[in-house]
Amino acid sequence: MATNKSLKEKIKRLKGEFDSLRAGKGSLLVMIDEAEVPENVYNSNAIENSTLTMKETEKILLEQELGRNVSV
Repeated sequence: MATNKSLKEKIKRLKGEFDSLRAGKGSLLVMIDEAEVPENVYNSNAIENSTLTMKETEKILLEQELGRNVSV
């Protein structure tokens, strides 16, 4: 897909808007990451028939700890 000048300008404008809105909200963004990343990893693993639970996935990602005999 070729990008034209107006599309690039729109992307740049939206990026600027995003940057201005996220200023001062670092802790909120960390909380969102801590909630969203484990869920996305869990769902991706589930597609591949992983037997990990959501709680186990969170523990591995957030605490970097394996609670049962699983290979990384």
